[in-house]
Amino acid sequence: MSTNRNGIREVRQRMQELYVYDLYGFRTEIKPLASALYPYETINCFATGIHQGRRKMLVVTYYRILIVSISFGSPANIIEIPREKIKNAAYTKRFFTSTLTFETAEEQYLFSMVSRRVLELFVWAVNQDGPIRN
Repeated sequence: MSTNRNGIREVRQRMQELYVYDLYGFRTEIKPLASALYPYETINCFATGIHQGRRKMLVVTYYRILIVSISFGSPANIIEIPREKIKNAAYTKRFFTSTLTFETAEEQYLFSMVSRRVLELFVWAVNQDGPIRN
C-alpha cells in the first residue's frame, strides 16, 4: 500500500471488519502503517498500549508484527518482527490494566493499558499457522 488515501481507507475498512474502528480509527499511526504494508497484506489484529513508556500501535498481519510509534516533529518509528520468531504470546485481562506479552529470541515485549476487546483477537492472530518460507 502507499500513503495515498486508498491505503488509509483500506486500513480503516479492515478496522471496521474487525470491529475496532471506534477504538483506533483516528489514530495518527494509520498513515505510516498504510505505507509500511505490502500489497494485499491482511491485518489480523490491531492493538495500542504502552511499551517502553510510550503509546504504540501493535499490528499483526499474516507475515509479521508491526509496532508503530509516532513522535511529534519526527518520522514514524516502525519495528518489524517476523511472525515465525514470536513465542509465548499471552494476555492478562484486568479491569483497567490489561496487558499483552510476547517474546522473540532477542527481546520480551510487554504492552500495558490495552483495550480488553482486542486481547483474544491478538492471541488468535499470533497463533495462526505461520507463513511457509523456502
